Amino acid sequence: MVGVLFRQCLVEKGFIELHSPKLIAGSSEGGADVFQLDYFGQEACLAMSPQLHTQLAAACSGFERVFTTGPVFRAENSNKSRQMCE
Repeated sequence: MVGVLFRQCLVEKGFIELHSPKLIAGSSEGGADVFQLDYFGQEACLAMSPQLHTQLAAACSGFERVFTTGPVFRAENSNKSRQMCE
């Protein structure tokens, strides 16, 4: 319900929700580990952040108020109890 209320609030304020790709051809951020996989014989990665695709879509469409919700995938190995990939 938190996600529903979050979206509802932003839509009521005139924002447009964008859906960015979750599977991309390469790393979207330099210097970070990514989850790589074979996608029909080609290398692919799980998206680390929707920021790049959201910014490009907003710039190309002319939308001034946009938001994106959804999962992000970061391959950060650590022994701490709380991690970004959790």
